[in-house]
Amino acid sequence: MKSATKFHRMAIVMLVGLTLLAACAAPTPQTVVVTQIVAGTPVQVEVTREVSVTAAPQPTAVSETPPVYTSWDEVLAAARGTTVYWHMWGGSDTINGNVDSDIGGPMRDLYGITLIRVPLNDTADAVNKVLDEKAAGVETGGSIDMIWINGENFKTLKTAGLVYGPFTDLLPNSKYVNWDDPAMAFDFGFPVEGYESPWGHAQFVMEYDTAQVGDTPPTTFEALQEWIHANPDKFTYPAVPDFTGSVFIRHLFIWAAGGPDPFLGDFDQATFDKYAPKVWTYLNDIEPDLWRGGQTYPEAAAMTDLLANKETAFNMGYGPAGASLNIAKGIYPETIRTFVFDTGTLANNNYVAIPFNANNPAGAMVVANYMISPQFQLTMADPNRWGWLITADPRLWGQHDQDVLASYELGVATLSADVLAAHALPEPNGAWVTAMEEGWIKNVLEK
Repeated sequence: MKSATKFHRMAIVMLVGLTLLAACAAPTPQTVVVTQIVAGTPVQVEVTREVSVTAAPQPTAVSETPPVYTSWDEVLAAARGTTVYWHMWGGSDTINGNVDSDIGGPMRDLYGITLIRVPLNDTADAVNKVLDEKAAGVETGGSIDMIWINGENFKTLKTAGLVYGPFTDLLPNSKYVNWDDPAMAFDFGFPVEGYESPWGHAQFVMEYDTAQVGDTPPTTFEALQEWIHANPDKFTYPAVPDFTGSVFIRHLFIWAAGGPDPFLGDFDQATFDKYAPKVWTYLNDIEPDLWRGGQTYPEAAAMTDLLANKETAFNMGYGPAGASLNIAKGIYPETIRTFVFDTGTLANNNYVAIPFNANNPAGAMVVANYMISPQFQLTMADPNRWGWLITADPRLWGQHDQDVLASYELGVATLSADVLAAHALPEPNGAWVTAMEEGWIKNVLEK
């Protein structure tokens, strides 16, 4: 019998799913963070407002349908001096600060746009809000202008016709995106078709402490399994619905199947049943030797602290440069390094989408356009700033910008682009991800 801690996690997972069926009955106070520029310095100010999904807010547009723009000049004219509410995952203080300074700051300086970052624990919360507003008849003047999104969350909204657009053809900087690349044109196997704009590329890596693990990390799942048993309490992973825990589970399915191909097409129950037992057996086998005996799972944000404090010997995530940045900031000891599994690691793109009823789609498009500009992509790629992989194709940039990108030096714990590219795997179709997460709850969490 598992402890109550694990069943508490299960209840949280179930509650997230149930929110798809229920709408709020009364206005709810919502605290958001506004970035204001004071003497050239971004300053964060908390603002509390009330949002109701049972009664439509007063739409700012005269028409009963969202505004449609035919030129970029029209977009800019409508966006200047407005406010954009960006609902985004808020689990990283580093990312939050970078967004405020490197996106919010330029938006204020260039366009007079106030970017309000609305933190989410789970992107599904924003998806549910859009669904709730649609059910409540809020066709314009919605509470969300833009969402950091990808995968099944995007598919849910697009399939339901609840995304604004297509809009990417209007973005001048879209010319720097190679839309002929299937990895860009398809999001977890689902066609983008102009309804979301990319802003950052990500690839999963494992972080490890050489002082505890040695210089040769376990780069296969078999070797990792042996290491966990030999070193109890030193490894863990986040629980679903945390996206970091979810991607760790997806890697195990790819390992069990000998590659990603079975999961790239439409979901097939027989195929799932063929490979899932090997995954559940693996995870249940290592569970007793996980951190705290596998009776609880940390949030992804806490994983960094666990590794920094040497409570565990591993961390994991979609940021290849994250370990180097944490070393430079003094968060990690100098002994932290990264690796990718021999069977590869998943790579995907971060996108932004605009809900069908966004109050300010023009402002959202201006923000999205800036995020694929060479200026911001270089800021994001800077190993001393964001350290992210980029979604723009630098071959489409001017020579100066290409030279700046080429001048960046890798951090001490960052794998080379060649190593990452050689091990990059495509994400499974979103329906497979849902089945994997639900299967983990039933076959691991509840066991």
